[in-house]
Amino acid sequence: MGLSLIFLFLFVRNIDLRSLWENFKRVEYVYTIPLMLINIFSIWIRAKRWGYLLKPIKIIRMADLFNAASIGFMANNIFPARVGEFVRAIHLGHKAKISKTASFATVVVERIFDGFTVLTLLLAVTFFMTFPINPGSVVGPRTIQSAGLVSFGFYSLALAVLLLLRFQNPWAFRVLASLLRRLPPKLSQKINSKIDSFVSGLEVLKNGRDILIVIFYSFFLWLMLSFSLYLLFFGFHISLSPWSAVFLEVVLVFVVTLPSAPGFIGTFHWACAAGLIYLGVDRSAANGFAVVLWLTGFVPITVMGLLLLWHEGMSLRLLEREEEEGV
Repeated sequence: MGLSLIFLFLFVRNIDLRSLWENFKRVEYVYTIPLMLINIFSIWIRAKRWGYLLKPIKIIRMADLFNAASIGFMANNIFPARVGEFVRAIHLGHKAKISKTASFATVVVERIFDGFTVLTLLLAVTFFMTFPINPGSVVGPRTIQSAGLVSFGFYSLALAVLLLLRFQNPWAFRVLASLLRRLPPKLSQKINSKIDSFVSGLEVLKNGRDILIVIFYSFFLWLMLSFSLYLLFFGFHISLSPWSAVFLEVVLVFVVTLPSAPGFIGTFHWACAAGLIYLGVDRSAANGFAVVLWLTGFVPITVMGLLLLWHEGMSLRLLEREEEEGV
């Protein structure tokens, strides 16, 4: 929460309200309609991909996957610290009668695939995009490329750990057993049971065909979301290339992974505006773009999630109770 307040301060401190209002008046808001539709469709794509990750555990109806994903992303918008990831895993666990820990494991795998996809796009951007020439800036193609490679290494390490667990590497399990022996027997048994459930959620990592399908949906998802930013460039009369839209999407993905207030308030706005200003966009236009882009994502997904929550006979209080149960 504190980090969001810092970023929110950085975002609003240089806002010229008169200039911002003039920018808002020039915007062609018709471009926000396809953006909102794309944001809703992105939840369907995520649900479809999630179904493949869950297939080794249980084949789950698309409606249940979509509802759980929608409710989870709505929870990210109204609760802090991305608790929606836990909410959707736990909610689907209840709904589909599967292990909540295994369900959460598939969410972890999903995030690993997202990370690799976004980092691949970042590396592509550094090779194919023309960056603004600013000798005084420490942020350039080489710096961005280095950051991408370091992050790629981190995700590779995370994937290696998951693979060690999935294929029941004797060394990995000996280390875990050694650590668990130091704990009280009841706690050790409970943790071991959770680990077994978590490992069962990694079954998809054995199926090459399903992995390829998940990779396809991951690239389709993030390229589609990048395209939605490119559409909004036209609404704001911003002359930037499609690669600039991909770059901005990558910046947003990295920044919203930080602990933040509900709906990524502050972090999202500052990152979006800072990314556009770096690309040469006027500050007032960049600030206006950040506000409108945030609203096109926040409003439809939150409304849809709340409606589905009501349709399933649940309340926000019950949702909070589910999240407190943990996995």
